[in-house]
Amino acid sequence: MKNERSKVYVEILKQIRQLMEDDRLTTGDKIPSERELSERLGAGRSSVREALRALELIGLIETRRGEGTFIKEVGGSSIY
Repeated sequence: MKNERSKVYVEILKQIRQLMEDDRLTTGDKIPSERELSERLGAGRSSVREALRALELIGLIETRRGEGTFIKEVGGSSIY
């Protein structure tokens, strides 16, 4: 079960990273909300939340309470 969840989370991470590239988002840009990402990627909000946490931990995004989630660094860090 945990292994399946890990796969989902990694796949969502890759999809979010691709979405950032496809939407041509750069440092400082706001990324879609957790709810919108969940809808666009066809994934559960808890899995999206886990992927966003991982992106934040590796320094690609930052969450500002009451404002949203923003790209902190483009490129540089590998998520794979």
